[in-house]
Amino acid sequence: MTKKSRSLSSLPPSVTGAVLHLGEHIRIARKRRELTLDAMASRMFVTRKTLSRLENGDPGISLGVLASALWVLGFEKDLLEIAHPEKDKVGIYRDRQRLPKRVRPSRTKHDLDF
Repeated sequence: MTKKSRSLSSLPPSVTGAVLHLGEHIRIARKRRELTLDAMASRMFVTRKTLSRLENGDPGISLGVLASALWVLGFEKDLLEIAHPEKDKVGIYRDRQRLPKRVRPSRTKHDLDF
């Protein structure tokens, strides 16, 4: 029996929709590879019901189950692209805001001349 979490019921609609689409994408990829629910679940070391919940967009499925499904389908490298720092537009913008307006030489003399 799965544990109920308040965070699952408070997901924004856009996130809920994205989870549903992700599950559908996994279902399509499984079918294109002609894998049955039982065969893929066996490769993932989960139950058929757990895989079915993933494909139906249940947000309570663990990240490990998602990673396992992506591995079986050959998409495990796509996990590295999620929240990649180089694609974080807000973070990059904030980093740029924190840069000093001017750079001045330090008052202490560093003799680095060899």
